[in-house]
Formats: sequence, structure tokens, C-alpha cells
Amino acid sequence: MKEYSFSSISIDIATKCHELNEKNVPNVGSCSLKGLTNSIKNSDYNETIVVDNIVVGFAVCFQDSDLTKSYMKKIEHKNFKEISNRIDNFLYIDRIVVDVEYRNNKLGTSLYKNILSFAKENSIQHLTAEINLLPSINEASFKFHESFGFEEFGSVKYSEDYEVSLQKLIINS
Repeated sequence: MKEYSFSSISIDIATKCHELNEKNVPNVGSCSLKGLTNSIKNSDYNETIVVDNIVVGFAVCFQDSDLTKSYMKKIEHKNFKEISNRIDNFLYIDRIVVDVEYRNNKLGTSLYKNILSFAKENSIQHLTAEINLLPSINEASFKFHESFGFEEFGSVKYSEDYEVSLQKLIINS
């Protein structure tokens, strides 16, 4: 059995996270290395999964604090803006990626459990995310989020080829 280690994303490992992110487009949005590194630096919660010195997964999350809202406005983050217009006291899962070769090992579940623990410890009421509807429906993500109890609270069509389902999980009420 492989030994997976979970830790905060260090800046020196951001390049490996970026490579993994880009391998998983369109299920996650493409971004520049600079953009991902900046997001990691400004995130309220981030975590990586490493096995045998290989990054096999990561997550980057943002709380709806004034500092985060200012950062998200600066980078014009559409999904965060949509969620913050509809929900208060949330932690937004901006991106979560598990390498296809390491899926079905409960690594995504472990990341989500760690994110949930952080949210509960910080009295956050909602965990939020978006799932791509266009350019293609991310069925695996829908099933995964449904297994955690997420529910759709709206959808947003930004263009003819980009639409998302907004998801939330009530965790502290």
C-alpha cells in the first residue's frame, strides 16, 4: 500500500500542482503558473497530496472574508463573485484535482474531509463549489459532490461554451 502525505502547498511544489491542473482541463479550468501560485499564496486553505515525491492531488479554497473578496475582485473571479452574491459565510473550493492514475483510492474524499474539518473548526456555514456544465458536463464531479450531500443552488451561463452548476453543502448552521 502506498503512503500518501498531506500538507499545505509550498511554493516550490506549485509548479507540480500546475502541471497536474493542466493535465485535468477541462474538468478544472486552465490557469497560468503565476495565477495558480498567486491563488495558493492568497488562499485560506490549500493542501497537496504527495506519494513517492510525486504530486498526485491538491485543493485550493477561499473563505468569504474581506481580504479574500478584495483579492477575488482584483482577479475578476466570476464563480466566487456569483457565490458571494448568493451565500454568506462560506468556504469556496476553487480547484481540486486528483491525478487520473491515483483516482479510486479515496484521495478526493480525504481532501474533502480535511476541507470540511477546516470549515467546521472555523465556524464556516457552507462549503461551496462549481461543476462544469459546458464545455462538457463533469458527471464524475456531480456524483462525487452528491455523495457528500452537496445540492445545486443555481447555475450560471457565462458564454455559449461556459456554464457552471453552483453547489453548496450546509455544514454549520
